[in-house]
Amino acid sequence: MSSRLACIAAALSLAACSAEPPANATDAQAARPVGSIGGVDPAGNLQRPVASTRGVPDTPAPHDAPELLPMVQADFADKNLLGPGCSFRATPGGPVLLRIRDEGDGLVHFNKAKRRITAATPGPEAVENGGIMAGEKVSFMLNHAPGPGEPGSAATHVWPATLTMRTEDGGKRVYRDGRWQCDR
Repeated sequence: MSSRLACIAAALSLAACSAEPPANATDAQAARPVGSIGGVDPAGNLQRPVASTRGVPDTPAPHDAPELLPMVQADFADKNLLGPGCSFRATPGGPVLLRIRDEGDGLVHFNKAKRRITAATPGPEAVENGGIMAGEKVSFMLNHAPGPGEPGSAATHVWPATLTMRTEDGGKRVYRDGRWQCDR
């Protein structure tokens, strides 16, 4: 039996080797494997074309975002942003650089303009916890120390905090060792 299988295998390999190659490599027969009855379609070009980058704007290099400018109580009154909420200060007792009310609306000042921002999650506890705030072409991430915070003056709590500002054009500025102060 094994000699019979060996003979069949030898005959098949001899038949495969005896087929003549096509006269021309571009001939339709070139796409047929030796010993094949039917043809196979030649594979298409498997390489992907290189996409043109013409007209695509360059990604700007990372750079410093503009500095936040101080705000005063009158700025919040002008925008109807008085009431319970939280404020970020870069230094203890320093000026307010970001203010967000419990309702989730707030204000920042940079590039000579006061800009409205909104908390990703409004509500007293969510605003107190910090998190993400954003406005036109700018976003902020506020992280503060865990725990209930230190009591401040007249129904306020204060936490050591870090505020990260990102602008749409790739700018970034980080305010470390700041203060997040919430009043209720």
